[in-house]
Amino acid sequence: MALHALRALTTTIAVAQLSGITAYSTSWLVSREITPAELQPSYDFVIIGGGQSGLVIANRLTEDPTKTVLVVEYGIVDRNPAQLQPDSPFGTGWLSFLYNITSVVMPTFGNRTSAVLAAATAGGVNGMMLDRAAPLDYDAWALFSRSDWSFSGLLPYFRKSTQLTPPDPELVKEFNITYDLNAYGRNSPIQLSYAKYEWPGTKIHYKAMLEAGVKPNKEQGLAAYGIVWFPSALDPVTVTRSYAVNRYYDPVSSRSNLHLLTYSRVNEIIFDKRKHAVGITIQPRDTTTILNVAAKKEIILTAGAIHTPQILQRSGVGAATLLKTANIPVVVDLPGVGSNYQDHSSITAGNTFATDVIPNPSSLVNNETFIAWADELWAANRTGPRSIGVGMAGAWLPLRDVSPTEYKKLAAALQAQDPAAYLPSIYTPEQVLGFKLQRDTIIASYLSDKAGQIELPFGGTAQYWMSLQHPLSRGTVTINTTHTYSEPIVDFRTFSNPIDPLVLAKSIQFMRRWTETPSYQTFTPTEIMPGAALQTDEDLVAWIRTAGGATVAHNCCTAALSPRSLGGVVNADLLVHGVTGLSIGDASVMPMVPATHTCATVYAIAEKAADLIKARHHIQTRSTQDY
Repeated sequence: MALHALRALTTTIAVAQLSGITAYSTSWLVSREITPAELQPSYDFVIIGGGQSGLVIANRLTEDPTKTVLVVEYGIVDRNPAQLQPDSPFGTGWLSFLYNITSVVMPTFGNRTSAVLAAATAGGVNGMMLDRAAPLDYDAWALFSRSDWSFSGLLPYFRKSTQLTPPDPELVKEFNITYDLNAYGRNSPIQLSYAKYEWPGTKIHYKAMLEAGVKPNKEQGLAAYGIVWFPSALDPVTVTRSYAVNRYYDPVSSRSNLHLLTYSRVNEIIFDKRKHAVGITIQPRDTTTILNVAAKKEIILTAGAIHTPQILQRSGVGAATLLKTANIPVVVDLPGVGSNYQDHSSITAGNTFATDVIPNPSSLVNNETFIAWADELWAANRTGPRSIGVGMAGAWLPLRDVSPTEYKKLAAALQAQDPAAYLPSIYTPEQVLGFKLQRDTIIASYLSDKAGQIELPFGGTAQYWMSLQHPLSRGTVTINTTHTYSEPIVDFRTFSNPIDPLVLAKSIQFMRRWTETPSYQTFTPTEIMPGAALQTDEDLVAWIRTAGGATVAHNCCTAALSPRSLGGVVNADLLVHGVTGLSIGDASVMPMVPATHTCATVYAIAEKAADLIKARHHIQTRSTQDY
């Protein structure tokens, strides 16, 4: 999700929830791909969740025509063409395809709640910003598993899933846009491209970043730190959203060995006496009917970081104390399920401009002549300002750029913390050990100039979203023990670790240095958020706790790739600890949230998950070198 779209979005969600508006508009409801009556008694593979990762895995497994696959999706397939447009992240149409979940009240978040942004539609919902994290982030994952989960191990799957079309040569020349096609695949499903237009103010922002001491990198897909250009998931020909439905599902939907059942909830995973996953129970929505489907080879859980742990817990896999409270028989005591919850917290800060460059993003709102020109270009050939989605320039700032004089002090302060001091009280000693290893990798990233700690996209505007890329606060996702089929209890625990808001405070101080550069001063800026009166760390932290955001829709890490001895849920082959026949292939398995928008990373995880599944069931797969 684009950071600068979220402020208006979360307000809209809050109003909708307060007004009692229910999720799931049916105005674009299409017929189920199969009906419940058409379900087979059994399939080779059953995939729970037809979001982003579930459809990727289904595509790859059904490449073998002798293997049958069922995908069960809670939502529907959204065929509304408006949701494919570049500006769709800034609209409200997709709000009807979110679960209606609100977090608990968080004392460290100014006693506020937050909307939980989780998609309830096939293919998922995202802002089309398809960037990656720095190699150091993925290399840290390998510390919790094995070397093939490092950046070099994941890069073939980034390539297998995404293909880049270079930007317009005139834009390359005018804005010095840089890229490297070697970071991407050939003949890969997800199409990436750049906007057909860029705001003149972006050049000023970029030059000001250089003057503030931030170094550029040629290709964010290989080195996502410093100043970078990033692509969007937009087809370069149609300039419409390229995503799991139209690139992974639609081209293979006619396969007779692939069934997609939508508008249905998976209630539980069924285990036999050997703790082997043998099937699932399904409840078509708006009915009381319960259906059973068997899995002959494996069940793959891809319900997302909010509902993957909930389904595990309802099925008897989770913390024994929680399950017993809910009167759920314990299949395996696995406390990591629903723990380690992470997202990117954020703030909005910025200025007004007395001498703004024309045109600028506001011109698409208040300049009728410019609007007419933009609409004419868009109608004629889908170019011009209407082709801009979430932008294509930004900075992923190393901590030494954010706070040159204090980054070592921040690392030392983190090192001095008791690892358990700010964790949820339910954490076991094993989970504390796992967090200690996470903390140590974050300390190393604090000291590195090759890891972004703050994301700051820019594109000609006066105000900016800045998000914390390596949060230390850890949240929880747990079943409602009195109503296990209601939505789970979500606690982001935002800013529970005091270093998190402090790093965001340092990002405001960086923004001020950026705005003081000669190039930026050509805008004649005046700070309006948080306001020049707030200068000390203490004042800024207090403001951040009451004004910051808990989520940018990057829910992850609730079924972490890690050994049981470190509080993990899945092993390096993505198989769930303590049971057999069950794997996970979505954002839940990330040990730590990467410094990026998570969409591209989820595609890579799903592609890798498909290869792991094929390997253990002796199914032939194409080499990643083919992409």
